[in-house]
Amino acid sequence: MKMTIEQMQAIATEMVKEVVEICKRNNINYFLHCGSALGAIRHQGPIPWDPDVDIVIPYNQLKGLCTAMHQELPEKFYLDFYDTNDSYPILFPRVGLRGYSTQTLHIDIFQLIGSSYDKNEQIRLHKKSKLLRYLFFFKNKANHKYDILYKKIIMNIILKIIFLPIKKSWILRKFENLCSKYPFETAEYVTNPNGHYGIKNVLKKSIYGKGTTAKYAGLNVIIPEQYDTYLKHYYGDYMKLPPERERNLKQTYFVGEI
Repeated sequence: MKMTIEQMQAIATEMVKEVVEICKRNNINYFLHCGSALGAIRHQGPIPWDPDVDIVIPYNQLKGLCTAMHQELPEKFYLDFYDTNDSYPILFPRVGLRGYSTQTLHIDIFQLIGSSYDKNEQIRLHKKSKLLRYLFFFKNKANHKYDILYKKIIMNIILKIIFLPIKKSWILRKFENLCSKYPFETAEYVTNPNGHYGIKNVLKKSIYGKGTTAKYAGLNVIIPEQYDTYLKHYYGDYMKLPPERERNLKQTYFVGEI
């Protein structure tokens, strides 16, 4: 199915509304993350050229949120994660439109985990998480059942042989141990182990604080309490629009069925 970015954003905003209400009902803390927090402050909604939404929640609340969303999301949407999808290739859940893949149309729900105050240990943590993410992705790629192109089928056979000795349960256990190494409740620093910003995701937990309310497409949402410090950390002069050539605006997106 082909969709415009406006259609994608309208559906993603519906998802945000449902996720926010589920978090409220179940006393789960969340923050709009990175570009979505920026969108809330600079555009009072999604960034015009960004089709998805990023949310981050404390790691110790992830299981509770997954349970609640499996039970409480309206039929129109679903939670995609390795707890119910054997071929799910990433280590954080996504909310998607039922009947369609979460690869393109989704809300990312990232984990916020405790981190060491030591810079070298922060780097080691992110190197380990990056390795585990790659192992998990390619282990699932090897088991992917839906490719029909011969080149992909051959590559999957090769990957299956390479990753045969590595068990998914081992990868998950290692990742969960990594996420629990520095308890979120007592950590001074926190990070998103799945974020593409890497070590830049390490921030003082006080920057997130208890959060503050902002508007997002007419919804009341929570963003980091010290959002100015947070957004400057990631984007510098965040109220300045990037040049048009950097906005990566596509006219249409393809959302695959499952």
